[in-house]
This record gives sequence, C-alpha cells and structure tokens, in this order.
Amino acid sequence: MKQILILTGAFLLGTMSLSAQSGQEIYMNYCSACHGKKLEGGQAPSLLSGKWKHGETKKAVIQTIKKGVANTAMMAWENMLTTKQIEEVTDYMLSLKKKNKPGTDQKR
Repeated sequence: MKQILILTGAFLLGTMSLSAQSGQEIYMNYCSACHGKKLEGGQAPSLLSGKWKHGETKKAVIQTIKKGVANTAMMAWENMLTTKQIEEVTDYMLSLKKKNKPGTDQKR
C-alpha cells in the first residue's frame, strides 16, 4: 500500500510539472515571437511591467487570449488553442507576472 501511495504521489508531482512546462511551451510556441521569450516585450507590449490594459485576472487574460484585441496585432486564439492550453499559458504568464512584481525576489 505504501508503494502505491509513493508512486501515486510521484505521478501527481510529475503531472503538475508537465502542466507548468506545457504552459511555458505553449507560450514559447505561440506568444514569444511578439511578447518576447521572457515576456519582456518586443513587437507587442511587455507582460512583466505595468498594468495589463485588458485585465490581470485569470478570467480576463483567458478572454483576451481567446478573443484577441480588436484593432491590434493580438489575434484570437480560440480556434488554434484548446481551452486547456489557453488556461495553461495563462497560468504560466500570471505566475511570471507575479514573480516580477516590484519588491519581490526576481531570481530567474
């Protein structure tokens, strides 16, 4: 029984790591060309500094990714990414934004 619990725990930890890594991979594949490899900006605004114009809640970010932003280069991704992928990339971006708030430890 103890071995089953240990294996289950290891599997769950591995799954969580894959999910976080998946968000990063999605970002690198679809977002980094415009927003930079480290969310620093480029063709599109930085996702690390300042307030996000369209909201910083998970719900607002998901909506922005799904629907895009009219009259900008930010296209709608709802037909190219699954709901799960959009949630994973949102979680990844929000986690980096949180790590980079002024006054927080910015180890990378």
